[in-house]
Amino acid sequence: MKKYLFLLLAVVFIACSKDEGYGGLASISGKVFAINYNQDQQVLSEDYIGDVRVYISSRGSTDFYDDVRTSHDGSFKFDFLQEGSYDVWVYGDCDYCPWDQQVEKKEVEVTSKKANVVLDDFVIKI
Repeated sequence: MKKYLFLLLAVVFIACSKDEGYGGLASISGKVFAINYNQDQQVLSEDYIGDVRVYISSRGSTDFYDDVRTSHDGSFKFDFLQEGSYDVWVYGDCDYCPWDQQVEKKEVEVTSKKANVVLDDFVIKI
Protein backbone atom coordinates (compact mmCIF):
# COMPACT_ATOMS: atom_id res chain seq x y z
CA MET A 1 0.00 0.00 0.00
CA LYS A 2 2.79 2.46 0.85
CA LYS A 3 4.46 1.65 -2.45
CA TYR A 4 1.33 2.65 -4.40
CA LEU A 5 0.87 5.83 -2.37
CA PHE A 6 4.47 6.86 -3.06
CA LEU A 7 4.03 6.08 -6.78
CA LEU A 8 0.81 8.11 -6.91
CA LEU A 9 2.44 11.11 -5.22
CA ALA A 10 5.44 10.91 -7.57
CA VAL A 11 3.16 10.93 -10.63
CA VAL A 12 1.16 13.88 -9.28
CA PHE A 13 4.27 16.00 -8.67
CA ILE A 14 5.78 15.17 -12.05
CA ALA A 15 2.50 15.85 -13.88
CA CYS A 16 2.08 19.23 -12.19
CA SER A 17 4.93 21.02 -13.89
CA LYS A 18 4.07 24.69 -14.27
CA ASP A 19 4.33 26.78 -17.41
CA GLU A 20 4.66 30.53 -17.58
CA GLY A 21 1.85 32.52 -16.08
CA TYR A 22 0.27 33.36 -12.78
CA GLY A 23 0.47 31.27 -9.64
CA GLY A 24 4.05 31.89 -8.51
CA LEU A 25 5.95 34.29 -6.30
CA ALA A 26 7.99 36.18 -8.91
CA SER A 27 7.32 39.66 -10.30
CA ILE A 28 8.22 41.87 -13.25
CA SER A 29 8.19 45.65 -12.87
CA GLY A 30 9.36 48.76 -14.67
CA LYS A 31 8.44 52.25 -15.83
CA VAL A 32 7.13 53.89 -19.01
CA PHE A 33 8.74 57.11 -20.25
CA ALA A 34 6.94 59.14 -22.92
CA ILE A 35 8.25 61.67 -25.42
CA ASN A 36 5.67 63.98 -26.98
CA TYR A 37 6.49 65.03 -30.57
CA ASN A 38 4.76 67.43 -32.90
CA GLN A 39 4.25 66.75 -36.62
CA ASP A 40 7.73 68.17 -37.38
CA GLN A 41 9.27 65.57 -35.00
CA GLN A 42 10.26 68.28 -32.50
CA VAL A 43 10.10 67.28 -28.84
CA LEU A 44 7.34 69.16 -27.02
CA SER A 45 7.68 67.40 -23.64
CA GLU A 46 9.01 64.25 -22.03
CA ASP A 47 8.41 62.54 -18.68
CA TYR A 48 7.23 59.32 -17.04
CA ILE A 49 3.58 58.81 -17.90
CA GLY A 50 0.61 57.39 -16.04
CA ASP A 51 -2.45 55.48 -17.26
CA VAL A 52 -0.63 53.61 -20.05
CA ARG A 53 -1.48 49.94 -20.57
CA VAL A 54 1.37 47.45 -20.25
CA TYR A 55 0.77 43.89 -21.50
CA ILE A 56 2.34 40.52 -20.61
CA SER A 57 2.30 37.14 -22.34
CA SER A 58 4.41 34.01 -22.53
CA ARG A 59 7.25 34.47 -25.02
CA GLY A 60 6.06 34.33 -28.61
CA SER A 61 2.36 34.04 -27.78
CA THR A 62 -0.18 36.18 -29.61
CA ASP A 63 -2.53 36.13 -26.59
CA PHE A 64 -1.73 38.17 -23.50
CA TYR A 65 -2.34 37.06 -19.90
CA ASP A 66 -3.05 40.40 -18.45
CA ASP A 67 -2.52 44.12 -18.69
CA VAL A 68 -1.95 46.76 -16.03
CA ARG A 69 -2.02 50.54 -16.18
CA THR A 70 0.95 52.60 -15.13
CA SER A 71 0.78 54.67 -11.97
CA HIS A 72 1.17 58.47 -11.99
CA ASP A 73 4.97 58.04 -11.94
CA GLY A 74 4.97 55.64 -14.91
CA SER A 75 5.56 52.53 -12.80
CA PHE A 76 3.89 49.13 -13.30
CA LYS A 77 4.20 45.66 -11.78
CA PHE A 78 3.05 42.14 -12.61
CA ASP A 79 2.98 39.95 -9.47
CA PHE A 80 2.53 36.24 -8.78
CA LEU A 81 4.39 34.94 -11.84
CA GLN A 82 5.95 31.51 -12.43
CA GLU A 83 9.50 30.96 -13.67
CA GLY A 84 9.64 31.21 -17.46
CA SER A 85 9.99 33.38 -20.54
CA TYR A 86 7.71 36.38 -21.03
CA ASP A 87 7.08 39.22 -23.45
CA VAL A 88 6.13 42.59 -21.95
CA TRP A 89 5.08 45.44 -24.22
CA VAL A 90 3.45 48.86 -24.51
CA TYR A 91 2.01 50.82 -27.42
CA GLY A 92 2.83 54.42 -28.19
CA ASP A 93 0.24 56.84 -29.54
CA CYS A 94 2.19 58.91 -32.03
CA ASP A 95 0.04 60.12 -34.93
CA TYR A 96 3.11 60.97 -37.01
CA CYS A 97 5.16 57.79 -36.42
CA PRO A 98 5.26 54.63 -38.54
CA TRP A 99 3.35 51.73 -36.95
CA ASP A 100 6.52 49.74 -36.17
CA GLN A 101 7.75 52.59 -33.96
CA GLN A 102 4.64 52.49 -31.80
CA VAL A 103 5.30 49.11 -30.15
CA GLU A 104 7.99 48.79 -27.49
CA LYS A 105 8.53 45.13 -26.50
CA LYS A 106 10.96 43.46 -24.10
CA GLU A 107 11.73 39.76 -23.70
CA VAL A 108 12.06 38.77 -20.05
CA GLU A 109 13.40 35.67 -18.29
CA VAL A 110 12.18 34.89 -14.78
CA THR A 111 14.82 32.45 -13.57
CA SER A 112 13.81 31.75 -9.98
CA LYS A 113 10.61 31.24 -8.02
CA LYS A 114 10.93 34.49 -6.07
CA ALA A 115 12.67 36.68 -8.67
CA ASN A 116 11.89 40.38 -8.81
CA VAL A 117 12.83 41.36 -12.35
CA VAL A 118 13.12 45.12 -12.96
CA LEU A 119 13.07 46.10 -16.63
CA ASP A 120 14.83 49.04 -18.24
CA ASP A 121 12.42 51.89 -18.96
CA PHE A 122 10.06 51.58 -21.89
CA VAL A 123 10.33 54.71 -24.06
CA ILE A 124 7.27 55.49 -26.16
CA LYS A 125 6.36 58.32 -28.52
CA ILE A 126 3.09 60.13 -28.03
